[in-house]
Formats: sequence, structure tokens, C-alpha cells
Amino acid sequence: MIRVFAWVLRFVNNCKVVNGKCKDSELSQSEIEYSEKKLILLVQSYYLSDAKSSNFIETFLDNEGILRVKTKIINRNDYRSFLYPILLPEKCEFTKLLIRTVHRKNCHAGIQMMQCLLRERYWIIRTRKAIKNVLYNCVVCKRFKVKSMSSEPTPLPPDRVTDCAPFEIVGIDLAGPLYLKNEGKVWIVLFTCAVYRAIHLELVNSLSSDAFLLAFRRFIATRGRPRTTYCDNGTNFRGASIDLSKLNWSKVLKETRTPKIFWKFIPPAAAWWGGWWERLVRTLKDFLKRTLGKSVLTSDELYTVICDCEFIINCRPLTYVAENLEELVPLTPSMFLIENRSSNTGDIEQLNSSSLNKRIKYRSKLLKDLRQRFRKEYLGQLVQKHNEKRSRNPQVGEIVLVGDNKKRLFWVLAKIVELIPGRDGKIRTAKLKTQHGTVLRPIQRIYPLEIYSNQSVDKGPGGEESNSHYVSDNKNELLSADDVIMRKYTSSGRYVRTPKRLDLLNNVCYVLETFSESQGGGGGCCEV
Repeated sequence: MIRVFAWVLRFVNNCKVVNGKCKDSELSQSEIEYSEKKLILLVQSYYLSDAKSSNFIETFLDNEGILRVKTKIINRNDYRSFLYPILLPEKCEFTKLLIRTVHRKNCHAGIQMMQCLLRERYWIIRTRKAIKNVLYNCVVCKRFKVKSMSSEPTPLPPDRVTDCAPFEIVGIDLAGPLYLKNEGKVWIVLFTCAVYRAIHLELVNSLSSDAFLLAFRRFIATRGRPRTTYCDNGTNFRGASIDLSKLNWSKVLKETRTPKIFWKFIPPAAAWWGGWWERLVRTLKDFLKRTLGKSVLTSDELYTVICDCEFIINCRPLTYVAENLEELVPLTPSMFLIENRSSNTGDIEQLNSSSLNKRIKYRSKLLKDLRQRFRKEYLGQLVQKHNEKRSRNPQVGEIVLVGDNKKRLFWVLAKIVELIPGRDGKIRTAKLKTQHGTVLRPIQRIYPLEIYSNQSVDKGPGGEESNSHYVSDNKNELLSADDVIMRKYTSSGRYVRTPKRLDLLNNVCYVLETFSESQGGGGGCCEV
């Protein structure tokens, strides 16, 4: 602003020259200082016209007409600007640009250091509040301080609470590798029942989709064919899903009455979406660490060990273990796998329909009673935990950081192009556009920067359509020059419009800090 106004003043002076030579060289230091004084006079005359008559602070006009503050240290031998600082208003674009410049030149200093630096020359009304407002909108600082978004706790999906057969709905994950004696290494494929929390373990010698399909085939032969399969976005799971989808399922359904297995993939980088199988992977790893230690087994020995681990995990209690022996035994996943583990069925010497029907009714009653216990003692105790962390909902067109396992300095920038709500209407996943393509991420991996795109009209908290105000002109940005704007909201969510004060601002462009590279995280500014 100071340099642009200095060029304006030179242009005015050159227009007044009649026969003399106009100045065409670079700006001198005296011209820049004169421009700064003129801007300060304009700001004070507009905002602080009655400051001298007020009694909230002692002020006076110096010989240049600039309003200064009288301090208690005027008898000190020090700089005049420190003894008599220049009075500046809080809500002024000149003050904001001044704070932003000092903040950027001093390595993005904090509030306390900024107060000390500005006090060397200026006395800003409500300094701390003015500094906080400017630092809050610093994109470079926000890149390293901003916290991720969060969502409300979600209820369990229908597949997790519906009465069904064991392993009818299954979650799949891999654990390993484990090294064998002179046989290379293997991985453990863990199949988890979504409802009854039982597991089934298989071994594979590679991470390919073909090896996984063989393990999946052995699982179906042992536990039955699942209806729905949950898994993460591993290439082996994706490849197996694609290979199975290539079958002519209409012909298979017509010939064998076998429906297609429905695959559901959790969002990438959202391991907690599959927490009901990830927790059992952790349990299995703990058992193997305590059982094996540093031992190296053969494939047969390892298969025996994981069978023991599978049996122990399936016998774990799901409900409260009472000390009173008269209480009911706790529910375990193995009860639903075997169904009638303690029923003693005698040999039937003569087959007849009445005895078979009676036995079938008895077994059905036992299974119904077991599921009623599961409903009352296990499902009835699942309550929603209180999540204290709350954040606003993301908005389409917003520019965000995408968190990953890299350092925050190398997180990529992305634009939200689509919000995907859950069954309850809450936003928990979003589709993001990066410089390398489109990705799907949960909102817990999204870090907002308070920057928006003007490609889609966005409505503020009050429901009003808001337009772009701040435009980035950096060609190294992730988005083009007309794609980035900055908006400001108060703590209560009210949209703050761009201030239009002083005629001078119509001739001066705003300065916006942007990133020079989406991967590098450096800061830059574009000046016009």
C-alpha cells in the first residue's frame, strides 16, 4: 500500500511539472517515508478525528500533524517513536496490513512478540485483539496449527446389529508378515463376524489378490458363504472384488441360486471405520507375541498356533462375567458358531417325523433364546460415547490440507468438490480434488484453512450467497488465479464483508499470503 501510494504521489507531482524533468527512476527512501506519513494522516483523520478531545488516552499533534501518544517514559533517552508512538485505530486496513507485514518479516512471530515489535513505533488501540484477528487469518501459521475436523458419533450400521447367521456379514484384514523356518514368510488373513465378533484365520504366502482368493475360498468351505464383505482399500481386496465382478452373476444366480457377494470398502486413510476387526487384529498380535516370542516355526506349527489363538479369541466373554455361580454363563462368540454346544442328543433308533420335528423345534428355541440373550445382554449395553470435540461442517469449494503419514510441511492442498452424508445426514466423508486427481477422505483427515473457491456459489452461515473478495495470483498455486478467495467469519459464525473505507482503498489492491508450492508449504505474497 505504501509503495503504490508513493507511485500515485509521484504521478501527481509529475503531472504538475511544466517544463522540468519528470522523475522516472525507482522510488527513493524519502518518497516512501513521505507516502507512509500521508497514509497515517489519512487514517487518523478518518478514524481518529475526535481522539484528541477524548480522555481515554493522552495524545498530541506533532509538527507534521501526526497524532501521537504521550507515555510515562518521556524523560528517558530513547528514540522519539518509542517515547511518543503513533496512534492507530484497530479496525483499519492500514493497521491490518502493518501487522501482517511485521508478522511476516519476523518469521511469523506470536502475539506477545508482535506487541513488543509494534510498540517500538506504533500504539494500536486494542492491540492484542487486532493482532489476534490478523494472525488468525495467516495461512502459513494456520497450516501448522490448524486442527482437523470432527463429526458426531455415528450409530452402528444395520449390518452390525441385524440378526443373521455367523459370518454372514464379515470384515477382512491382513496381519503380518510372519517368518517361517526355511520357508519364507506368510501373512494371516483375519475374517471377523460383524455381529457376533467371532474370527476365522487363514494363512497366505503372498499379498496378491490370487492368494487372498484362495484363502477366501477356504474360509467359505469352512464357515459358509458371506452375504456382505467389509474391508479396506488394499490392492489385493480391490483386485479380488474386480475379479469376482467379472463373473456372469446373472447366469450363476439362474443356475445355482447363488447371489453375488456385496463388497463394501471403507474410505481410504480411515482405519477407525474398520475398528471392529482392527481391534481383533491387535488381540491376535498380542497373543502371537506372547506365544512365539523370537521363535521361528514351520508352516504346520504356525497353523497349529493360530488355530489355538482362534479358539481362545472365540471363547472370550462378550458380556459381564459374574462371580456368582448361579448366574448365567457369559456369552461368547463360540456359542453362536456351535449353536448348541451343551445339548446332548441321543441316538434315534427309529426315524419318524414327530421326533424330528420336535428336535427341530427344540433347537430353534435354543437358538432363539441365545439370540435374545445376545440382544439384551450385549446389544442393550452398547451406548453412544460422548464426543467433546466439535467442529463446523466442511463446505463445497473449500481449500483444505489433506493429512497423511508425512510431515505436515508436505501435506497436499485440495479442494472439496463433494460432501457425502451418512444415513443420519451428518457429513463424515468428502471427495477432494488435488493436483494429482480426486481422492476420498474422512473429514478427520481434513484440515480447514478458511480458504474457498469461487467456482461454486457458497452460502454463508446466514444463508446469503457470498462472492469472492480475495484472489490469489500465484501461478504455482494448486488452483488457478480465479479459484482462490479468502473469507472471514466471526466466532459466532457471522460473515464479515470486505471493508470499504477511504477512497484510497479503491486504488490499492489487497495483499494475500498464499503458498508458493502445494508440496513445499512456503509462504509468499502477490503484490499489484
